[in-house]
Amino acid sequence: MSPDSELSKELQALRSRKGVCRAGLYDHLGFRIRRLCGLTGRQPDSRTRAAVETWLTTLADTLLPEQRQAVLVSFAVGDGHRLGTLDARIGQLADLQKVSTRTARRLADAALEALVNAVAEAPDEEQSDGCGWRVSSLSCLFRLDTPTPELYELRTIVATREIAEITVRITLPPSGPDVGEPAVEALFGTRIRGIEHDDGSSSRLITLTLPRPLAPDDTHEFWLHVTLPPGQPVRPHYAIVPLSQCDSGSVRVRFPRDRRPEEVWLLDEVAYPDLDARRASRKIVAPTPQGEVSRDFRSLREGYAYGIAWTPLT
Repeated sequence: MSPDSELSKELQALRSRKGVCRAGLYDHLGFRIRRLCGLTGRQPDSRTRAAVETWLTTLADTLLPEQRQAVLVSFAVGDGHRLGTLDARIGQLADLQKVSTRTARRLADAALEALVNAVAEAPDEEQSDGCGWRVSSLSCLFRLDTPTPELYELRTIVATREIAEITVRITLPPSGPDVGEPAVEALFGTRIRGIEHDDGSSSRLITLTLPRPLAPDDTHEFWLHVTLPPGQPVRPHYAIVPLSQCDSGSVRVRFPRDRRPEEVWLLDEVAYPDLDARRASRKIVAPTPQGEVSRDFRSLREGYAYGIAWTPLT
């Protein structure tokens, strides 16, 4: 059996019955999925589920919108999809997409294989910790007051083995065929060796060369600037979602002074699949007169989101 068919088999087993909501989830995960999720040992169900949901949602974000929805519903990812059987979730998917149950099942199967293909497109299956480094702190500025949105990310990383380069990923919502590529610039601390983008995927893998090799436990700081092309959609939130231990993070969003969102709220330890949910218990925050909202976070948990969300700009 090929590696891809093995992963497909593991995903089918995970999708069955209660999906990611089953008790003793770690024991129901195949070896490939454990490795891809960065799970090195048995943990409480809540932590295992957070890691698996984050991995599934991150991959689903690279798919077409109807495939993304099929993944989240069929695997029971997110509060709205916690139905007890796969058949019930397929029925929910059929209602959401206004198709027959048979068509919904075919869509769910196609989305599962699209996940397998998305894994195959990545150059390394392991999370950043397995790749020889982890993020110690991450400071982000997301500007919506510029001609097109711009992102600044200042990272401090810690090497877990000797490394001379690293790869970071940026994921954007799918865009039309006429939308160009984001412009990525290294402001200091690294140089860009290459950017990979496969047709049909909304992820860009950015390979960065470090100014010197890092030994285990060495720290290093670098700053990236990303300018989105005209016409590139953006989601109404920006958040840090650590995939391994992260000591601190900060998020600042700057809105146009003449185009303020109706409402802005804080994302603090929100499960990644629930980022798009506008919860009744959300903590409302007010932008400054300059249109800025910022928050600092400490001891960020793996698989949870920390940042700012808002209603679409009008």
